[in-house]
Amino acid sequence: MTHLTRRRFGQSAAALALATTLPRSAFAQSFRQGGDLRAALTGEPDVLDPATSTIYTGAQVYEGIFSKLIDLDADGNFIPDLATAWTQDDPTTWTFTLAEGVSFHNGEAFTSADVKYSFERILDPATASGYAGLYAQIDSIETPDAKTVTFRLKSPFGPFLTNLATNGQIVNRAAIESGDPARNPVGTGPFTFVEWMQGDHITLQKNPSYFKPGLPHLDSVTFRFLLVDQSRIDGLAAGELDWVDAIPLHQVPILKDDPRFTYVSSPVAGIPDFLALNTAVAPFDNVKVRQAVALAISRADIRDLAYLGTGELGLIEVPTGSPWYDDTGVFGAAQDVEAAKALLAEAGYPDGLAIEYLGLSQYPELLKTGQVVREALRAVGIDMAISAVDVSVWYDAFVSGNYQITSAYQERTIDPDNFYSLVIRSGGPINTTAYANAEVDALIDKAAASVDVAERMDLYRQIRGIVTAEAPIVFAHFETLNYLMNRNVAGSAISPTLSLHMENVGFVD
Repeated sequence: MTHLTRRRFGQSAAALALATTLPRSAFAQSFRQGGDLRAALTGEPDVLDPATSTIYTGAQVYEGIFSKLIDLDADGNFIPDLATAWTQDDPTTWTFTLAEGVSFHNGEAFTSADVKYSFERILDPATASGYAGLYAQIDSIETPDAKTVTFRLKSPFGPFLTNLATNGQIVNRAAIESGDPARNPVGTGPFTFVEWMQGDHITLQKNPSYFKPGLPHLDSVTFRFLLVDQSRIDGLAAGELDWVDAIPLHQVPILKDDPRFTYVSSPVAGIPDFLALNTAVAPFDNVKVRQAVALAISRADIRDLAYLGTGELGLIEVPTGSPWYDDTGVFGAAQDVEAAKALLAEAGYPDGLAIEYLGLSQYPELLKTGQVVREALRAVGIDMAISAVDVSVWYDAFVSGNYQITSAYQERTIDPDNFYSLVIRSGGPINTTAYANAEVDALIDKAAASVDVAERMDLYRQIRGIVTAEAPIVFAHFETLNYLMNRNVAGSAISPTLSLHMENVGFVD
């Protein structure tokens, strides 16, 4: 009964996280098979290896190349992908039956050995996977035959199925060990990799041997790397682009009703944005300075000025529509300038201080967030200079801890463990703030090991109380997504996992 309750809770969470505004007529139209879709992404992927890519634009591309054991549908139900069935044999054992007749793009047959290799590779420290924390509870993986795989866990693990459906892409050992997984990915997905022209585009083509009948509809997808500005709208209008993953926010009110285009959005499914404060360097090695920042900012100003009124205030890692949402005990939920000034004085900065913010030029809303934060901090005596850099420079500085304060985001946070195990736990693969708290680590581990929803809710409430008070990160905004496409393109929707699912997209008459 506990397991069934947890499953229903997970399904409800994902269902509430999806509210897509796609015209019903788009689904009623018949797809015209074939065609070459030209799509615009906000930035360029780092790599196309699902185990080592760490930015969302990488996932936007590689999820069309790879498949997972299971997925989440629009209603939040776990559905088959490479696995046709799965059972929980006991609280720590899961067995999956695999699809027949599936091949990798290099012609090798897909078997249980590939599943075992994929997850053992993620867990191997030599891989340096940012997703290792999602699978740390795996004790062993057994392959009794080519079409059966069994995961034995160290303890019950509440987020296990959600993690498989979100970051569980299956790779081919021969392709990994004999090729370049970062630049020449080989999966079982609906599209095969063709080319990557650095700084310009990535092209994928239809996998004629894809194991799901009738998919994909398209012959190819070319992802271009374009700024979120008027050029992508002009490209759509001129027929040079067919689909874009974002539009300038000030144009949303006009473009969503423009008869030339189809607009897709969701009020809740999106990405939590936060300020990352490097606790290993001054002045943010002082908790009172971090708390002063948390109290100084105005989330309403960030929403209204940086995101032009779209999205949510962003107090925690999930949106208000998620059943996991609970802002009880969140420190600095409301702006308090006088309290921020007092904390700075207590920290030894009665006359203020100067800091540097590392900004992302390619992400205008994040950069604008920095500008809004700069004005808020000025009011409490903090002079924040903004250094705007290219995403590759920003990323190197972010992961190496060579920064003081910046804006960051964590995509695909469906279960709170997806955030806290990766971003907050000490030694976590995406813990770039150097934050470490043994009590928080223990709470994160306990919450992940539980399958009792009420217990997990209480544990995450405790985690949020400590983390927001110690402020290694300060949640700033919950960012919603906006897709725009020409009217002859249909099938695009914002999914719970934020996968583009380009196999479902096609041209219509």
